[in-house]
Amino acid sequence: MKKMTKISATIASLLIAGMANAATPGAYIGAGIGGTMLDIPDVTDLSDAYISISQERKGFGGRLFAGYNFNKYIGLETAYAVYANATIKASIQDLGITISDTYSLSALSLVGKGYLPFGESGFNVYVLGGMAEVMGKERVKASGLGVPPISDSQTTYKLRPTYGAGVSYDFTDHVTTNLEVSRIQGEGDMETSSKAIPNADMISFNLSYNFG
Repeated sequence: MKKMTKISATIASLLIAGMANAATPGAYIGAGIGGTMLDIPDVTDLSDAYISISQERKGFGGRLFAGYNFNKYIGLETAYAVYANATIKASIQDLGITISDTYSLSALSLVGKGYLPFGESGFNVYVLGGMAEVMGKERVKASGLGVPPISDSQTTYKLRPTYGAGVSYDFTDHVTTNLEVSRIQGEGDMETSSKAIPNADMISFNLSYNFG
């Protein structure tokens, strides 16, 4: 009986240590991939018998991140994210003119994270909020009418709010995965301002290594 008690105590202490390690504060790094959307105006309804317009606002994007959890409830994270390009292509068939407008966006963000652990299950839900330094670049190209192709570009930098939420799971003491939805809040009217920034949405699957 005494021997069984010692064995039980040993197993319990190992389990407690394992659960404590899963929530140990510390630094982490990781990467993620997922779907993105840039909220540029929909112009496909402008197509008619003379002008053909196609548009794409969604695609795959990715992110690299690093952070530090001060405890199992609060953390800080910085990330660099690249979003899929938004493109508009217009063709004036009778004149043989083709115009393409490509908008690309990347962002460097710093956010605070608040966690809500589900007991010792390894699952956590969390919310995040902070700021992102956004770089938006628009490139316009035109060709046709027997003249050399014409191209122009403009880059805009702005500091914008970002926020999101996610759910994470600790596979081991050092490996965590999460599914996260985030948005960078845009600014201005994309139809009227060349300096406007669109809303940028991302849903990403992430894998991280915890040094704690």
